[in-house]
Amino acid sequence: MNQEKICLDATTVYALKNGNTKALTDLFKFYYPQLCLFAARLITNEPAAEEIAEETFMKFWQRRDNFETIQNIKAFLYITTRNSCMDYLRKAVREEHSLKQLTYITREDDDEFMQTSIIHSEVLGEIYREIEQLPPKCKQIFKLSFIEGMKNQEIADHLGLALPTVKNQKTRAVCLLKTVLLKKDVWTMVILLFSLLRLLTMY
Repeated sequence: MNQEKICLDATTVYALKNGNTKALTDLFKFYYPQLCLFAARLITNEPAAEEIAEETFMKFWQRRDNFETIQNIKAFLYITTRNSCMDYLRKAVREEHSLKQLTYITREDDDEFMQTSIIHSEVLGEIYREIEQLPPKCKQIFKLSFIEGMKNQEIADHLGLALPTVKNQKTRAVCLLKTVLLKKDVWTMVILLFSLLRLLTMY
């Protein structure tokens, strides 16, 4: 079955204030992938980025009474993640690569860079959420191909499927994703389709 769509609104904020763990789970499912992408873009270390994103939610939970809107929560999550990334790079500043990254995210046009990074992570997060809505077999094959980087024959052998079945499921997945993305507003549609094409050409 497809995963339930997550809707974050004033009810979610109220539930979070009251310590509702279901609301926290929904918030985590919605923003965690985006924060991982955002952090990874800043520090170019995926495992560390995932840890930073997890720690951000722990910090949020400790301060959950301080937020009145989803927008406030979103801002806190991104700012906290960004600050943690800077702390991470400062600790590794003796390494040339980390020094370059730290300089990169603290440069004069920092605001523009941060906005671009946030948009980038949100766009990819939206694509990944739509991937999760694909039919089970379709989703499994799509992930193995375009995310894990497996070849068609490798997928067929791994899942015990005929090669034509794998190809058909991949084609179906792309068509379904395009159909969904075309329903977005014009600017979002353009950005999402461009990002999807980049994702599809990575392998």
